[in-house]
Amino acid sequence: MALAIPYGHMRTAVSGGYAARGRDGIHQLLDIETARATADTLTTLHDDLARGVGISGPAARRAIHAATQAPAFAGSIRTHRQARDILGNPALTVYDDPRSLLMCVYNRDRALCHRLDADDAPRLDRCRPSCANIARTDRHADELVQHAQMLEKQAASEAVPDPLADRLTRRADHLRGLADRHNNDRIHSQEPTA
Repeated sequence: MALAIPYGHMRTAVSGGYAARGRDGIHQLLDIETARATADTLTTLHDDLARGVGISGPAARRAIHAATQAPAFAGSIRTHRQARDILGNPALTVYDDPRSLLMCVYNRDRALCHRLDADDAPRLDRCRPSCANIARTDRHADELVQHAQMLEKQAASEAVPDPLADRLTRRADHLRGLADRHNNDRIHSQEPTA
């Protein structure tokens, strides 16, 4: 499962490269792993929302809607056809992006990650903070604060030059601002998620 996140944004990149020389094996494997990662993300979100965890961002309501469908397929993705059904359902395209500390509730028409590409999958390596596909949970906000604390600790070190310390401090302030915005704007699931 650890490779499923990179698979999520490598599906189309791999298909045009060396993987295209083989039969369908690698493509099916990538689809199955991506679908499993999506199902895991939705199952975790479903469980979090059932426990009262808050969610924020422009795509928060779409994420809540997608999470309500998680019990229908959790743990049941074994075939390429099942994977294609999940990946082909635009209401279920939710990807956790731990590197960017957010979730992408992917909608191709709203995506800023590949305006010029013909991809039908998000480019998690190109997340943009102003994208309409972003959602954050309380967990993401906590991770933002933890990362900000780490940056502030680095900035306070006497070994760090002042310009770098200033940059680290500005970045920490930005992350804290994102966490504060989440805490102010978060909503809770209005729909039953069980």
